Amino acid sequence: MKKISAVLLVLVLVGSVAFAGFTGSASVGVGYDLDSTDYGFLSQGTGVSVDVTFEELLGEAKGDGDIYASIKATLDFTFSNADDDSVADADMMLVGANLDFDHAKIFGEDWYVSILGAMAAPDFAKSAIDSTDRPDTTNDLSYTLKQSAVAASLSFGKAAGKAPKGVEVGFKDFAVGLGFVGNADAETYDLHAAVVTPAFEFADGLTGKAGAALRLKQGNNLIIGGSVEVAYADDDLAVKVASDVLLDNKDFDADVAVAASYTDYSLDVYFATKTNDGENAVVDNRLSAKVTAAIDPVTITFTGKDLINTQDLGLEVAFQATEELAVSVNGGYNIGTEVWKAGADVEYETDAFVATLGGSYDSNEILGVSASIASETVVPGATLKLAYVGADDLMKKGDAYDPLTGDNTQLGKVVASVAIAF
Repeated sequence: MKKISAVLLVLVLVGSVAFAGFTGSASVGVGYDLDSTDYGFLSQGTGVSVDVTFEELLGEAKGDGDIYASIKATLDFTFSNADDDSVADADMMLVGANLDFDHAKIFGEDWYVSILGAMAAPDFAKSAIDSTDRPDTTNDLSYTLKQSAVAASLSFGKAAGKAPKGVEVGFKDFAVGLGFVGNADAETYDLHAAVVTPAFEFADGLTGKAGAALRLKQGNNLIIGGSVEVAYADDDLAVKVASDVLLDNKDFDADVAVAASYTDYSLDVYFATKTNDGENAVVDNRLSAKVTAAIDPVTITFTGKDLINTQDLGLEVAFQATEELAVSVNGGYNIGTEVWKAGADVEYETDAFVATLGGSYDSNEILGVSASIASETVVPGATLKLAYVGADDLMKKGDAYDPLTGDNTQLGKVVASVAIAF
């Protein structure tokens, strides 16, 4: 009990001193996993989150206003039921504590200095069509892609989702990042610098911004990057064009993203000389496009992924049949692999519950289904849910698995759960 009491004491102190935002949740699920044949209480968890902001006046700069430091962080705790042997010590056991800093800055009038890390290289052009299930990879041109072979050891760029080691300085909406590490005995060094301008308005509705970055290592290993974004918007039309370029010694690469919309129609196009396929393999000359027409009550979306190489084509039609019922059907054909696919989803929502049903099938005889029903009104303050999830390959024709957890997801599992949050 001492462990949990100490944690609660910290939360009380933080909440009273810093006026923190305090939230929490608890959930439990009972079910049967058709893949592993596990059954019973398959999931149970609790969590507490505290948002804390401290500000301290440091001094007065003559004619420039106050100078103050500000730090904001979120502290998340997770708990689980203790083992039988430890019941005498605590009813619950602290199994994880994660501290995530939003910012740690010194502010003055029109300027700031951040000490949490240097700003990463600008990355304005991003694909709105291609995606990856891996949280540590991107499908656009970036430092991570150019250094994929050594991404795990990089302290610069966007390796492992971390900012480069260093500082960030802002002045009148300009931002500059600077990082530097080295070793005197080994005579090694690694320098990173980046800058991003604010968005300038050139004419009514027309704006633009730019950015640049460089990375310099011993042995004349130099990467230079540049980014630009131009946007226009009025009552009916919106257009944005963004591009990034990288010069890695003698290798030149670039990407361009175009997003346009006019009333009920939209267009997205992305092209890159090199991208990541989500598994740290490089794809040359990726061209993807998506066109959407939203003509109430029907929304039609045509998607073409990697049109130069694999040519993966897809079509989805979503129909709002009634205020409660939404139906969507989809299909596609991959010219490179000669695989076709089809699927459908139905959602029925009322004030009392939300029910969903979905299915998919492709020419490799991969059949997947999902279903759920959830309610927040049966027990006020709690969400009750019955779901059938993870059934990605009912006919066991492939090697279905969750890329994030590594779990087998062929037959799926049935779970009844309740969640309470405040």
